[in-house]
Amino acid sequence: MKKITTTIIGCLAFTAFACAQQKKPFVLNGKIAGQPDGKLYISYEDVADNRKFDSLTVKNGSFILKGDIAGPAVAYIRSANREDSPATLVLMPGTQQFTATRGQLSIGTITGNNANEGVSDLQREKALIQQQYQSQLDSMRNEKDHDEAAAIRERLAPFFEGNDQADYRYFQKYPTSVLTAYLLRFHVADLTLDALQGYYDKLGAATQKTCFAKHIAEEIKQLRQGSPGSVATDFTAKDIAGKDLSLRDYKGRYVLLDFWASWCVPCRKGNPHLKTLYSRYQPKGWEIIGVADDDRSENAWKTAVAKDGLPWKQVRRGLDMSRLKNNPNDISLKYGIHSLPTKILINPEGVIIGRYGSEGDELDKKLKEIYGE
Repeated sequence: MKKITTTIIGCLAFTAFACAQQKKPFVLNGKIAGQPDGKLYISYEDVADNRKFDSLTVKNGSFILKGDIAGPAVAYIRSANREDSPATLVLMPGTQQFTATRGQLSIGTITGNNANEGVSDLQREKALIQQQYQSQLDSMRNEKDHDEAAAIRERLAPFFEGNDQADYRYFQKYPTSVLTAYLLRFHVADLTLDALQGYYDKLGAATQKTCFAKHIAEEIKQLRQGSPGSVATDFTAKDIAGKDLSLRDYKGRYVLLDFWASWCVPCRKGNPHLKTLYSRYQPKGWEIIGVADDDRSENAWKTAVAKDGLPWKQVRRGLDMSRLKNNPNDISLKYGIHSLPTKILINPEGVIIGRYGSEGDELDKKLKEIYGE
């Protein structure tokens, strides 16, 4: 079963790239059987990073949208009350038509451009997966208790895995599609570095020029910086006592960077085991630095450290909501962190020798190999 991690929303704020292109007009004509008069909503993002949210006025089941885009744009059409899953489509300059049935937007079809090959099949596959787990999804959405909602999410692992696999099959069948480049950005936490690199390499020269693909190239760079074989990037941050802590001060020792957060349920559940490892190996010279994704809530961070009784040094990642792009102080970006928990093991020479998720078996094995027990 696929591990369940907590995605870091902040990391989805992508770096700005110089991929501006001249905008051209598009027209989207829509026909939705059984749709009452009212509003639908559309959001779209083109290959030059232009994003827009708009409303669609539906009259007699029809709507028309006009705008300007710089080449292909990935769009989502949603109902006003989100009564069903959104439709996914690729818009192109020129005129195209979208056809669907009320309550089944996600399996609608688009004609008039050649950029949507395979998209309808992908949407139908995902719709069938959603039908299978709809009651559990509704329970998770309506659950007010954070811990219980997280527990439901863990039980939904087959649902998330099914959707991931549907995307991967689409990537393999349509490797140069703009939609492949667009969706790949949201699978950085799921894929190995080699797999992500493989998909990027197959995008082809034209698609690699889009901002979608340039974001992937940047993610690969950051992941490579935080993967085994790379020299660990130095950082300095204030620890929980307000004193400067620098990674370079730990050179000559094995050190684990534990990326976690007070609100991350899998992280907190794993802390007792990590404390056991610490008590066993810290006397032999092993150290841990906790890197918390709690920059917006210092009190929650300090409370969680105290409640869980974490004895090792703690800093926060350095997230700055005013500088989400190219923030030089963001430790998580330096190591390509997109899901929590993530643990990075560094050897005495400052080289990364391990990257681990929520399961502790591989880390346990590595520590036994290092310390001989």
